[in-house]
Amino acid sequence: MGQNNLYSRKMIKREFNQPKLFKLLIEDTFFNIEKINMAFKKNTTIPLYQDDTEYVYYICNGIASVSIADEVFEFKGPYEFIGLSDSMINTNSEDFKITTIAETIIWRFIKSDVIAKIMSTQEGYLFHYLSMLDQYSFFTKKLMTMKKTHKERVFIALQELGEKFGSLVNHGNYVKIPPVFTRNLIAQYVGIGLTKLSDSLLTLQEENLIQVTSKREIILEIKSLM
Repeated sequence: MGQNNLYSRKMIKREFNQPKLFKLLIEDTFFNIEKINMAFKKNTTIPLYQDDTEYVYYICNGIASVSIADEVFEFKGPYEFIGLSDSMINTNSEDFKITTIAETIIWRFIKSDVIAKIMSTQEGYLFHYLSMLDQYSFFTKKLMTMKKTHKERVFIALQELGEKFGSLVNHGNYVKIPPVFTRNLIAQYVGIGLTKLSDSLLTLQEENLIQVTSKREIILEIKSLM
């Protein structure tokens, strides 16, 4: 029987999400695996591969950037794994980096232990499958976005950051991008220089798509989020 006959996509997303996978991994009543709770200061590099061991991290609090060389291609926040579904990336490469952009608290697991425990459950493959599917969808969307204009790419990036990390302001009608997302970080994420980013932000502001406060905070209307 096919997977679509066993579960609706909505139910799968609800029952096999990342927080539930984390709960499974820290459960000690069966297949106890090594795990360490760790805290990192801002601007700390977190190794995914060290001393011939590959790691998986689960963020409890904080934000980390995922980058190759000088280009940031993803941000991970609370209740998300890092390293679980990065098989499309060479995580052994020195150019591949995980860097905290705020104080971050995580749980660290050995990746081989994680895969073994997942696969020891009756439907554990769904956890890993969905994680891989989400990562694939993200990369596909990222590639499609690269074909757009600088202004469009900046606005899409701001929508993503606002939806995922933003805080509500002005009676809940607007969302503010956290200040940890500096102009430099946003430029690296979009894949453009700081001058082009400034020009794009000015154009978006003139078109009333964003607001920029005197403190250089970026604010978007809730209805503009993706």
